[in-house]
Amino acid sequence: MSNIVDFKKPKKKEEFRKPKHPPLINLPFVTKILLIGMISIHGVLHLILNQDDLVYVILNFGFIPSIWTGQGDYSFDLYALFSPITYMGLHGGWMHLVMNSAMLMAFGAGVEQWMGAKKFLIFFIACGIAAVFVETIIHPFSDNPVIGASGALSGLFAAVLILLQSRGQLPTGKYGIWPFAAFWIGISIVFAVVGGAFAGGQIAWAAHLGGFIAGFILLKMKYFKVPL
Repeated sequence: MSNIVDFKKPKKKEEFRKPKHPPLINLPFVTKILLIGMISIHGVLHLILNQDDLVYVILNFGFIPSIWTGQGDYSFDLYALFSPITYMGLHGGWMHLVMNSAMLMAFGAGVEQWMGAKKFLIFFIACGIAAVFVETIIHPFSDNPVIGASGALSGLFAAVLILLQSRGQLPTGKYGIWPFAAFWIGISIVFAVVGGAFAGGQIAWAAHLGGFIAGFILLKMKYFKVPL
């Protein structure tokens, strides 16, 4: 038996198409580009290069404090000049990359929407540069390359605290956001101790603190003041 379905013929063929759904991960442009860049660089380096070539890349594109103080075994060259920026694109392992990618998505989206793409990118880079500046002050004789975007991401976390406070989602009383800042600093130091960073280990705790403090300082500057 056949049935006749009574319906009005749509005016356009497009009406038969399924409705559009928002993407699962909807990130602002610069945050998305930074995320893709971090993942792509890590994938190329760790899946294609052999161990010797990987060490070469880290030594040349990672940030080595002693080069900038003239106290180490390596000489200052063109690689060192750009290393305060290039070091942010390198990561020590897949877990390091996953953690930083998650932080970038969590902090970057809101901060970029708040600041705008241009200011966000400058803020991110500036926090990353400040991070290794502090690392150099604390560990001026270190020959260990600093890699990863954690310092810049710490600066984004500082911006998130300011943003949430301005929206009334964090306290504004006597202590304000400082308990959250103290918690972040404490976590950074604890991770450093556990990771053996004070003995030349893997976690650049000083860079984390440098980026975090830089985030607060930069937001005091006229250029980064954004209407809340």
